[in-house]
Amino acid sequence: MIELRSLSFCYEGSHQPALSDIHLTIGPDEFVVVAGPSGCGKSTLALALCGILFRQFEGQASGLVTVDGMDVRSRPIYDVADVVGLVQQNPENQFCTLTVQDEVAFGLENRCLPRAEIEERVAWALQIVGGEHLRERMLATLSGGEKQKVAIAAMMAAGPRVLIFDEPTSNLDPTATAEVFGVIADIRKKAKILVIVIEHKLRFLEPFAPRLVAMESGRIVYDGTLAAWQGRSQDAGTRAPGGRLAIPGSGARRVQGAPVVRVRDLAVERGGRTVLQGVSLEIGGGELVAVMGDNGSGKTTFLLSLLGLLKPDEGCVEICGLDTCQTPVSRMARLVGYVFQNPDHQLFADSVWKEATFAARNMQILDQATEVRVSRLLERCELLERREEHPYRLSYGQKRRLNLVSVLAHGPRLILLDEVLIGQDPASAAFVLQVLRGRVGQGDTVVMANHDPEVTSRYASRLLFFEKGHLLVDAPAVDGFEQLRAMGKDAYLPRG
Repeated sequence: MIELRSLSFCYEGSHQPALSDIHLTIGPDEFVVVAGPSGCGKSTLALALCGILFRQFEGQASGLVTVDGMDVRSRPIYDVADVVGLVQQNPENQFCTLTVQDEVAFGLENRCLPRAEIEERVAWALQIVGGEHLRERMLATLSGGEKQKVAIAAMMAAGPRVLIFDEPTSNLDPTATAEVFGVIADIRKKAKILVIVIEHKLRFLEPFAPRLVAMESGRIVYDGTLAAWQGRSQDAGTRAPGGRLAIPGSGARRVQGAPVVRVRDLAVERGGRTVLQGVSLEIGGGELVAVMGDNGSGKTTFLLSLLGLLKPDEGCVEICGLDTCQTPVSRMARLVGYVFQNPDHQLFADSVWKEATFAARNMQILDQATEVRVSRLLERCELLERREEHPYRLSYGQKRRLNLVSVLAHGPRLILLDEVLIGQDPASAAFVLQVLRGRVGQGDTVVMANHDPEVTSRYASRLLFFEKGHLLVDAPAVDGFEQLRAMGKDAYLPRG
């Protein structure tokens, strides 16, 4: 079904090839997982397989790419799209309409299918991802996880012979992650199609015994079973892609003093729906707080309320003694750093260095000491050598790390992170968490929306769990997990 011979690709303006001498053959009904460090070329490989790489990106390409006998480098995109479906890492990149049902139906309408068949396929696809309740919603009102569900449904509805998922569960909660991988495996078996999944969460894929293709620096370094790769990595004393984080954690300490965050009876409505209701809490300096809950439970709305981008419909929010209803966001931004769920939403400059120093420069606090600090952070992020490149040339995970560097550069007292570990391989995730722990050790406060219970267990001092807009759990992490266990929410419990 797929054959790659000597495939290489170097993006225009880049000094290093994104893909280098790739040789790969995949049969018509295989289940293949592609893993590797952030920025190793996984997403570029996916773009090559569906032909988009050679149509929408400038660069030097060589080698052969055939899918179902088609040379995708020369065939029109619409021909390849009849065979290959790609669910991209950032779902917003592939949205073409305004509402959920229109988005899922869009490709089917372009194929001029009968109305009755379109209705049937839309209903089937939304049911598969658990998104029936989203059908009438506007895309702009969805959470990141909900958008990901819609993108998956839209591609599944088209019924291609090859389905490629670029981190399809990066924004999804643990329950939805397990369900989506189960659905993908079922579809492969029932429809006899080829499925390729680019993913860091390999533990969710272990039950399906997939073929694993591991990449590093644009090359394939392993092609075999997932079990054999993990065993080989453990024997060598290394960490397999998608493995556990290496750094043990005992949680962050709490610094006594006036609370950095004070929330009283917070209620927020969005799009005519009550998203948060009756939330009250205080967070002190030196705390690392993990915010967990199902997609659409109110986590992002809670973080946006702390920054002041969303004002309370009821209740009040105070940050460092400032009422967010009375204080301009421009002033709040000097005290609060925010990393959005979608990295593209906060990229403003035309080079990595300008982006990393953007906030500090705007606040007129960019001095030599700040530049040194930024340089060190970029070096630890493996981005310093790319300081002159445009941020949009970075991988999704690299953009996330750049967002974090930009936010940390001006030294905010409160750091808000909306799924900052999305797109991060274990080594990069461990680095990010080390940096955050360092800031907490200096007395700063970190509030982090996070779907990984192991990260919460190892690094957080406190766990907040939201359900349908209500704060269901507010406790030290260990006690919080016990409460979740008693509620039967096993998907949110750390392994072991």
